[in-house]
Amino acid sequence: MQRRSRQRDAILKVLEVEGVHPTAEDVLAEVRKEIPNVSLGTIYRNLDQLCEAGLIWKIQMEEGPCRYEGNLDGHLHAVCPICGEIRDVWPSGDPIARDSLPKEFAEAEYRLLLISPCERCRCKA
Repeated sequence: MQRRSRQRDAILKVLEVEGVHPTAEDVLAEVRKEIPNVSLGTIYRNLDQLCEAGLIWKIQMEEGPCRYEGNLDGHLHAVCPICGEIRDVWPSGDPIARDSLPKEFAEAEYRLLLISPCERCRCKA
C-alpha cells in the first residue's frame, strides 16, 4: 500500500457515503470539487491500490464500468438488470454456508451479486 495522500483521502471520503456505488468517473467528478487538477489516471491507480489493500471493494458489472464500494461490512449487492441501479442488501445470515463449499474453498473470499429488478423498474412492468 502506498502512503497516504490528499488524492487517496479524497477518494475514500467519496466512497464512505452509505449506499453509493460510484464508477471511477463519478469518483473523479467528486474529487475534482476538492482537487480540480486530479486526473482520471490518478483516480484509477488509487482505486486499484485501495482494492489491493482491502480498503474498498470493486464491483464487477456484467455490462458497463466497474463500481466501487467503501463499506466493507458484511452485505451483498443487488443490481437491476433494467436500469443498472445497485443497492445494498443486508442478509440475516451467511447466504452461502461455508460448510457447503468444497474443502479447498472453505477459506476463499467471495462476493455474491444478486440480479433483480429494482422497485422502480418492477412497478413499470
